[in-house]
Amino acid sequence: MPTMTNYNPDVLSCLANLSSDEVFTPPDLANQMLDLLPAELWSNPEARFLDPAC
Repeated sequence: MPTMTNYNPDVLSCLANLSSDEVFTPPDLANQMLDLLPAELWSNPEARFLDPAC
C-alpha cells in the first residue's frame, strides 16, 4: 500500500477544487502561461508582478 508521506499537491489544483463562487483559471492553462515567461525572471530579485485585482 503506497504511503502519502511524499505527497505534495499542486497549489493551483487545490485552489481550483475549492468550492466557492470564484472562477479560477484552470491550473494547466495557468502553468502553460507561466512557462511562456523567461526562465531568468524567476531568479531576478528585482522582478515585480502587478495584480490588477487588488
